[in-house]
Amino acid sequence: MLKNTVDFSVDVKGELTGNSYVGPFVAKTKLSVRETLRQDELYRAVLGVNSQDASPASKTVASAISYLSTHLVSSPDWWKALEGGMKCEDINLLAEINNKCQEIIDA
Repeated sequence: MLKNTVDFSVDVKGELTGNSYVGPFVAKTKLSVRETLRQDELYRAVLGVNSQDASPASKTVASAISYLSTHLVSSPDWWKALEGGMKCEDINLLAEINNKCQEIIDA
């Protein structure tokens, strides 16, 4: 049976800022229908008007932000200060958290 939540942690140095980001996360392993729809809504909201015309890089960022916003239930204070990635300057940090979250859920 699938656990409801999984734990993972990151230890990342920001490529742009040089800041060190260390801390634990807890993520939901499954979403309700409402949460799945919310994830899609957030994806489109991050991209803005004419989201279908967004660049592939922007779509990747929006996908990560919407995925994490619907799956993470607990995160370090620095992640909250980065508003779930929306204020993140270090794309490698966003990528690392998203990749780890997806890997641990898929495992």
